[in-house]
Amino acid sequence: MSKKIEQLIFDCDGVLVDSEIIAAQVMVELLNQHQIPITIDYYLNNCSGKTFTGLVWELPMVFNAPPLPPNFIQEVMMEHDSRVQTQLNAIPGMDELLGKIVLPKAVVSNSDLYQIEHAVQHAKLKHHFGNNLYSSQMVPNPKPSPDVYLHAAKELKVGPQSCLVVEDSISGATAAIAAGMNVIGFMAASHIVEGHKEKLLHLGVIATANSAEELSSIIQEY
Repeated sequence: MSKKIEQLIFDCDGVLVDSEIIAAQVMVELLNQHQIPITIDYYLNNCSGKTFTGLVWELPMVFNAPPLPPNFIQEVMMEHDSRVQTQLNAIPGMDELLGKIVLPKAVVSNSDLYQIEHAVQHAKLKHHFGNNLYSSQMVPNPKPSPDVYLHAAKELKVGPQSCLVVEDSISGATAAIAAGMNVIGFMAASHIVEGHKEKLLHLGVIATANSAEELSSIIQEY
């Protein structure tokens, strides 16, 4: 790996904030109400990091169920946003890590921009990133496509090879690697399941970290 890292990029959900488990619980509950017999284990193993919109199209086919109603995404978002108000927390140690690392920092997420902004503000992390927040809304295709990472690199005026990315999901790591970036797999959030480290390493992440402290040590090597 190149030592010339100029830019740190963090995914949001499951990296900066422990939010993937909230999204999983909301989706599973509401999908069950609509006769899709998905379990939390299935969701965590197969759906984390994907967009709600993509899952609404994919899951009825996977479970051979009728299409979900047109307002299902709105229903999910309202319930998700409601729970985030009381349940969302920063990953332990993340504020300290971000304050310690002097490299420029940005957030790249599949979430809508307003969700990213709300998450980093609610978790009191916004000051570390300023306006360097990038959403898949800004590009034609969400992760696992590399589009949003390439867009962020262009906006930040850095080459992809000079970026060090922290990602928790298979979808996100796939996107960043496809963009030509160096990726650390992060596994400190509540939604991480057994065997996830091996999946990330198989994709080609350069290292994995189980905590913000471990992540800080790896980043400072570069």
